[in-house]
Amino acid sequence: MDPSDSVDDDLYRFSPVTFNDHAGKLWIVTILSLIYTSLIALARAYIKYKMFGFDDVLFAAATAIAVFIGLSNGLGKFNSITTSEQWAISSKCTIASVILCLLALSLAKCSVLALIHRIISSKPGKNKMVCVVLMVFTGLWGLGSSLAWLVNCRAGTLLTVDNVKQCPDQSARWGVITAIDILTEILTWLLVLHLSWSVNISFARKCQVVTAFSFRIPLIAISSVHLAYSQKYPSSLEPQFAVTNTLICQQVMIAWSLISATMPNLKNFLKSFSIGMGFPVAFDFTMSGSSKAYALQSLRNNRSTNAASATATAHSANWRPDLVSNQTTAAHRSSRSNSRDVSDEGSGSRAGSQELIINKEVAWNVTYEDQQNVFTKR
Repeated sequence: MDPSDSVDDDLYRFSPVTFNDHAGKLWIVTILSLIYTSLIALARAYIKYKMFGFDDVLFAAATAIAVFIGLSNGLGKFNSITTSEQWAISSKCTIASVILCLLALSLAKCSVLALIHRIISSKPGKNKMVCVVLMVFTGLWGLGSSLAWLVNCRAGTLLTVDNVKQCPDQSARWGVITAIDILTEILTWLLVLHLSWSVNISFARKCQVVTAFSFRIPLIAISSVHLAYSQKYPSSLEPQFAVTNTLICQQVMIAWSLISATMPNLKNFLKSFSIGMGFPVAFDFTMSGSSKAYALQSLRNNRSTNAASATATAHSANWRPDLVSNQTTAAHRSSRSNSRDVSDEGSGSRAGSQELIINKEVAWNVTYEDQQNVFTKR
């Protein structure tokens, strides 16, 4: 392959990835993070618009915008191929993205804790107070971490070659911030675990609750990787290039934090897509206390009698204490004498309707029969 062809191809690429320019990788991750964040924003606006959580989406979007501005000014490239003016702009954008990232992570944690508090708000005990204290501590962590980045640090020198002098102790700052971040995640998960095992529900349902909140556990690993990369770029000869992996981890951390904070609410969101038998309610049969279920069949009107019936026979232990067999018959008559047959396809056409429409009145007669006596209820 002719080397000149490769050079010509790079000229037409939006952001070519070379040995001294990894801005293209950061473009890809940031755009994907913004897409995922936007999708999560739509879901959260639908299911949790009255709770904490929408502000962190706005902070995440602002973080992506700050990174985009930095990418347009040499972020992700060698300092040796960019100007000092670009260093200052990319440094300011990086600090802005870090502060917005910390606020977004803090609000995402508060969103999860607010959901837990809403669940246990009607229950007495110390768990509610623990949840409130943890929420306040998380909020203070977000504010304190943001201020920690502004104290004794010139914004325009973060990614310059003398950043260690102008913005000292960056590794120590990230170490404390990450330690508290991981601590709050562990405490939140332990709180959910304690609450799940202290209520009288089945083991399977306890596992479902814990699993829904366990999606935040990978954030511990992502934060650790982010800390490892954050300790490398300050001492690098090309800090504007070395910070690329740190910002990539930052975007992944924001996206996954918002996704995992929305996971416990997705059940109600997915219920809205349920057919619901023509009603605007998605029935949850798993909440029923009885494990016995009977399949129902569509009832057809008879042209001569205009009546329909369905018969089911079951053991009497399900309905009566005496051990006798019984038969239950349910029938209905329509108030319209000349209605047409309702087919399965026709009834299914209204399955997704969100309107409570009643087309005709029906009267039901339920008859119970057993071996000892026969009685009828009308």
